[in-house]
Amino acid sequence: MDVSKPLGGVHSRLARRIAIWIFAFTASAGFMFALFAYAPEKQFLRISDVVAAPFKATKIPQCGNFTGSNEIWAESQLKFQHLRDDKFTIAMQTYKRPKELNDTLNALLAEKIPSLSELVVVWNDLETTPPENYKSKYGVPVRFRASEVNSLNQKLWPDPAYETQAIFLCDDDIYYKPKDLEFVFQSWRKFGRRRMTGGFTRCAVPEPSGKWKYSFCSTDEGNNYNLILSGLAFAHISFLDYYSSEDAIPKKIRAYVDEHFNCEDLAMNYLVSLLTGEGPLLVKGNDPYVSYVPTNGISTKPGHIEARSQCLNDYNKLFGCMPLVNETAHIEPGVIIS
Repeated sequence: MDVSKPLGGVHSRLARRIAIWIFAFTASAGFMFALFAYAPEKQFLRISDVVAAPFKATKIPQCGNFTGSNEIWAESQLKFQHLRDDKFTIAMQTYKRPKELNDTLNALLAEKIPSLSELVVVWNDLETTPPENYKSKYGVPVRFRASEVNSLNQKLWPDPAYETQAIFLCDDDIYYKPKDLEFVFQSWRKFGRRRMTGGFTRCAVPEPSGKWKYSFCSTDEGNNYNLILSGLAFAHISFLDYYSSEDAIPKKIRAYVDEHFNCEDLAMNYLVSLLTGEGPLLVKGNDPYVSYVPTNGISTKPGHIEARSQCLNDYNKLFGCMPLVNETAHIEPGVIIS
């Protein structure tokens, strides 16, 4: 095409070049508009596609002694993609703490949480029959699931009746306020699907001896954290499925948790960070989360810190590496801070 003809009145070389550039840009823009307007939709990756299918059957990274089955992990990643991702399920573990349980249920169900699909109480008291299922005043089904054994692993079981990809793991003595819980869920959808995402941070800290110590994340060490405990955390159901699978390391982890009656939350962090290479994500609400101080909780027993530190070091031996990833960023309403 002879682009000089429309420019008959332009005699300056510089002006001619500018006019040619404008013409070329206009033609290119028109071509790109036509391409996007008329090309088949399937040729383009939409944001909704990314949100709906965050797992692409990635392989298990090499990490020390960890030689997991890629087939089992691939199945865990792909088998739940038909479940809803715009709603979430609460899996709340309880054991002989009726007051804390009732207070927490009343607080969570007193207001409407738009994305809450179901609240499942994991009933670990084998000596007492759980209450009847019911619906909250906002129509949320509350289901009491009686465990076959009193095991901390029960909360991490991928219940076949779950209808959502997002599972909010919590205990009966700690909770986000309803509006904040909705905010945390939406933050999980956008940023946290491949992470343990919640509000209960802890740290695994290296010691000069080469061992690791369980810590409450002192501010003297900066804003680092590498654990989000499952007492208040979202996890994708695929991680629960792999944790509960017959792969060698998860089986050993579950046996360890049952033997020590502790540290299932640390194990979940190990697995998630190993499988994704990503650290956890701290999300704060407008208000601090509510935490009761139980009189008979595991964390109140003497030697709790030492026992948790022992879990870290035992897991390091089991995995043959330290997969936890330090993070500094966190999300709160209106801001992302790193």
